[in-house]
Amino acid sequence: MKHVSLADARANIAKLLDEVERGETVTISRDGVHARDVAVPAQERSADVVQAIEELKQLRKANGPATVEEILSWRDEGRRF
Repeated sequence: MKHVSLADARANIAKLLDEVERGETVTISRDGVHARDVAVPAQERSADVVQAIEELKQLRKANGPATVEEILSWRDEGRRF
């Protein structure tokens, strides 16, 4: 388990997130008071990723490839010009 101050966490957030994704537990403290420990279980994370990929593959099979016009339309949906 790794303990870091809030200032160190802010300065190195990308590195800390990489460590958490690899299964490391990181505790962030502010003024000596520890926040809640955060960790992402590797099995849970990988199962979620596999499920999301499979869902995207099924969606792609059902709908076929998107055209450039469709992609631009999705991007612009809800925008005010």
